[in-house]
Amino acid sequence: MVGVPRSTGCQLCRKRRVKCDEVRPLCGNCTRYGAECPGYERNLKFVSEKHHVRTKKKNQSTSPGGGSVWTVSSPATTASSSHGSHSPASSNHSIMVIEPAPNRGQFITTMVETARVAIEERDASGYFSWVRFGTVGSFAILDGALCSLAMHLVGKEMKDSNMIARSRTIYGQSLHSLQQALNHPNRWRASETLCTAILLCVYELFAGTNSSDSWLQHARGIGILMEQRGAKAHREGWDAAMLLSFRGVLIMSDLFFPRGDECFLTRPEWREVMRDRGRHLLQAPDFSDEAIEAVDEFNNRLAEIPAVVKVGFPVMEAAKQGLPIDLDAAAKTCRLAAACHIRMTEFWSTYGHLFPEPFESPSLDPLSLYPVVLRYEKRWASTLQMGYYATMCLLQEFMQKLGWTQPFAIPQKEYASIILRSVEDISQGPLGPYRIGYALRIAYELADAEAQQWIRALLDRFKSTYAATDKQSYPEMRTDNEGYR
Repeated sequence: MVGVPRSTGCQLCRKRRVKCDEVRPLCGNCTRYGAECPGYERNLKFVSEKHHVRTKKKNQSTSPGGGSVWTVSSPATTASSSHGSHSPASSNHSIMVIEPAPNRGQFITTMVETARVAIEERDASGYFSWVRFGTVGSFAILDGALCSLAMHLVGKEMKDSNMIARSRTIYGQSLHSLQQALNHPNRWRASETLCTAILLCVYELFAGTNSSDSWLQHARGIGILMEQRGAKAHREGWDAAMLLSFRGVLIMSDLFFPRGDECFLTRPEWREVMRDRGRHLLQAPDFSDEAIEAVDEFNNRLAEIPAVVKVGFPVMEAAKQGLPIDLDAAAKTCRLAAACHIRMTEFWSTYGHLFPEPFESPSLDPLSLYPVVLRYEKRWASTLQMGYYATMCLLQEFMQKLGWTQPFAIPQKEYASIILRSVEDISQGPLGPYRIGYALRIAYELADAEAQQWIRALLDRFKSTYAATDKQSYPEMRTDNEGYR
């Protein structure tokens, strides 16, 4: 089963086998001797045990952050690891979530670590790398959000409907606590409040709620919260990592539901804090500075696209319906789209060498629209590559429909075909639909009727693990013979 070490001291004190005073965030021993305190995160250990069911108990013990401690017990058998090593999400033994007893932090850390391993066993991503584990067990509002997301991910991995249902209950409680914190004169600014909001939005991306676009509305609210906190509040450390990890979702929410003339991340003060190069707040130390710079630059340029869509979308819709169009808005859209197109082209000229060419391979999906698909070596590179292709598709479609006559180096049809042939590979793993979501949404808009029907079938499959791909948020299928494939 999944367990944690009994010692509650910081990692360095446990390693040195000395008594830790457990002062947070830095223990007294580390402070006294000038050592960098590594925090209180506890590594999990795997204990082989026979299958048995532990009876649930009512437990309302409290912790320094207030609130209740959740009791969850869920044995399940999983497939043995292909690497032959034991881990919480890959073994031929049962996985059991231990009861937290008086220590809520231990329980939640165990849940998060189980979720992390469940994801990274099949989808190396460092998805929880930006969550600061040193705060676990200290803030009830953050613990609830973190626990609800981790329990949902583990429940999906283990196919445990009870755990999934419990995660939704905790999500509802956490959402109520978040609303109270946002209405508090001081707590709304706290890093823990922001992290809670982000985690609950990520929960909605994966688990869904009664509304298929709730995550978009939630993301817009987080953008407003960040704006009110100010760029300086996100300059360093945990707050900077949260901004960097969530910037893609913020841009997507502004892209599909613009709330201003421009995305706030395009402002000079925000561009300064939207860079991770040299800090490695998200990526592992072996991730090159140039690759981090490429990710930063792409997101900075992607943040400019919502301004194009805000002006151009009404014009495009009017043109589709044969209605008179606003000529000034059309001309402005063309100028904005052309400027963004140049900047995106420059981005690819500078960083394109970081993205290995895909290789062709027979499809393994009997329902695939393509007998030969494209596969990629690096997950991060392929994700960004699809984002680039989708953005070029979007810009070129606006420009062409609004009077642009010059030919493009690569036409939309080719970009769309690459995206659709890449779906089978990039959508693999727990985070696959998250990685391909933006590109697939843009490709759907440009695809012909048969390809759109195929995409909608894919969305039904993705929805079981990633609710944000609900086809209810997509436009109806086209009825004409136009579109690309």
